[in-house]
Amino acid sequence: MTLGDTVWHNLTVRDSSAFITRISAPNLRTNCRKCYVETTSNMRLRHLKETLMGRLSNLAGFPQHHTPTTVLFVGGGPRAALVLERLIANRNAGPQPPLQVHLVDPYPVGAGRIWRTEQSGLLKLNSMAMDVSMFTDESVQCAGPPIPGPSLWEWVCQLRAGSHRQSAAAIRADTPELLTEITALRADSFPTRRLQSHYLQWFFERIIATKDPHLHVEFHRDTVSNILESDIGDRHLIEVASGQHLSADIVLLAQGHVEARPNSVSLALEAAAAKDPERLTYIPPAYTTDSDFTKLKPGQDVLVSGMGLAFVDLFVLLTEGRGGCFDRQADGTLRYVPSGREPRLLVGSRRGVPYRSKIRGSLQGTTGAGQRFLTRQAIEELLLSHSLLDFRAHLWPLVAKDAAYSYYRELFTAHPHRVTLSWEEFEEGFARVDWYSRERSDLEILAIPEARYRLDFEALDHPFATTRFTDATHIHETIVQHIDSDLRLRDSGEHSETLGLFMGLLGSYMALGQVVKLDELTPTGRVDLSGWWHGFFSYVDSGPPADRLHQLLALERVGLIRFLGPDVRFGFNEQSGKFAAVTAYGGDPVSAHALVEARLPTPSLATTADPLLAALSRRGIISQESSDSTKIRVDACHRIIDRAGKTRPWLFAVGAGVAGFSAGAFSRPHSNAAPFRDSDALAREILSAVSQAGAQLEPTMRPESHAVFSRAPQLSAIALLASLDSVHRYLG
Repeated sequence: MTLGDTVWHNLTVRDSSAFITRISAPNLRTNCRKCYVETTSNMRLRHLKETLMGRLSNLAGFPQHHTPTTVLFVGGGPRAALVLERLIANRNAGPQPPLQVHLVDPYPVGAGRIWRTEQSGLLKLNSMAMDVSMFTDESVQCAGPPIPGPSLWEWVCQLRAGSHRQSAAAIRADTPELLTEITALRADSFPTRRLQSHYLQWFFERIIATKDPHLHVEFHRDTVSNILESDIGDRHLIEVASGQHLSADIVLLAQGHVEARPNSVSLALEAAAAKDPERLTYIPPAYTTDSDFTKLKPGQDVLVSGMGLAFVDLFVLLTEGRGGCFDRQADGTLRYVPSGREPRLLVGSRRGVPYRSKIRGSLQGTTGAGQRFLTRQAIEELLLSHSLLDFRAHLWPLVAKDAAYSYYRELFTAHPHRVTLSWEEFEEGFARVDWYSRERSDLEILAIPEARYRLDFEALDHPFATTRFTDATHIHETIVQHIDSDLRLRDSGEHSETLGLFMGLLGSYMALGQVVKLDELTPTGRVDLSGWWHGFFSYVDSGPPADRLHQLLALERVGLIRFLGPDVRFGFNEQSGKFAAVTAYGGDPVSAHALVEARLPTPSLATTADPLLAALSRRGIISQESSDSTKIRVDACHRIIDRAGKTRPWLFAVGAGVAGFSAGAFSRPHSNAAPFRDSDALAREILSAVSQAGAQLEPTMRPESHAVFSRAPQLSAIALLASLDSVHRYLG
């Protein structure tokens, strides 16, 4: 008989209630009366026995003298999986104590919400198959060990060769239509999100197979609704939507994009639509996949606010998704064959144009590696004269110069007929001048006769800043010409300098987190880093496949798309009883009975619909970067900074809603990519916190049975409730 059995047989039913009272006194009764009442009234005899057995016996395979430290991931998508892989890899480097990891996400583990298989097979990634990897390969400069593995493209090739039979069986059972895609896929193809979902789920299964036997991982298809912080150094209680309770020593928030409650503008538009629901339709910001577009009728005019990636998903679902098809003509142009079920989209946005398309082809001139101007040495020199750095004033000129260097190197060495100087001559002069200097402008005019080949970031960001539109037709035709010009530059293979620009911006985006620290930036600089810079980079470097813009022009040619231009203001016109859009040039408003906001909800702690973030924000445990930023504030180690400016050693955050260097969840292989470096550093910080938490835990049993009761008074109500619930789940 084990010690747990001995203690159990010496307790009567009456004694069990007394035991609960003893371990709860006095803190449980005086400071947490509700927990005391619920715990004592709802405790069952079997549950108490399991608690004792769990406290006193070899629980779930763990050594009898250890209480395993517990880490909980809020979110189980790609970013969480990447951090978990790094945690496992770093643990495998040497002997480690027992560790329990929980992942909680209402969507499939590994894939998460965005990449789940339950979405249209028409929706694609904005990256080529060969440019998607989840593996921290030998190129990654990090403290943890490299773990090579296949990119998405290589994984598909292995599937074709008969490997990964479990994934192949899942594809045949769940999404058999993917078999055609797998057969036809090329390295430079843009795969569907459903195929990516299977790759991500396979990745998660693979990393779990590599964990050490003392690491236990459990996934919960649920939503974390609250974290009750222990005030006596014990575990924290994790509440989930199903009513279950978990406990954790360390928590990582990795929810990704979260829902937001409607802001005042959306509420007003919803209220207007609600007055006449038979005629009016308003679809607020949301994930396109999760929105209901069935009320948008065939032939109906629909105002669309936003021209980013959500808009691309929208027009795909409302055209091909309704039975239309694209047909390639003999001259290479794309023709759209309507089904007759499509609405007509009247679309505008801040810039007035879609994101720049992905680039076809390869570099043809001299190549190089690394950043020449955006370096740690340059940052340290700036810090000699500035206590904190502003992104626009101090970092952006270095980023711009590095990106321009990459662009011009390709222009001069691959297309010398477009310039008047040799690359060596231009490079020497370019290296000496500041980005925002008359000397740089003069050098470009001297060396590059045609202005269209001179790089102008301001014009790139605001393509119509100096355009004076005359009427709606002028706006529409100008935007059509802009998209056509963008495709000639990026999809023809004749302008490889645009790929040089792409690579230069990508290099800076990935390098920023290495050369500058978050706490070296001004508050405004941190806002611009998470806001303007991320938005500009996404617009230039993270746009849709070129095929999508060819499709957009094909839809325009058959009258299903009308461009409203930049700086369009959307609202509701009470006089006409319709939604209205006012264009930049003025003129009469454009009206329609339907309005779709084609964008993700803006994350904000004030309006978040995520129950956990709302609860933590109310208590001041998390805070926003500033009034101008909607991102969660963290320090350089991803520890959350609370409203008082302090961090908790046990609470971390990462992902799209977090301030700082947003690096995504996966990236190109063999590129020392930031997601892998950052995830490795974060995993090591978590393991350091695990070590500290483990050092504070006492052994759970001693040979003397009275050790149970000497430990008991130190338990808080939160720790008691969480411990009882977690033990119950382990032992069934």
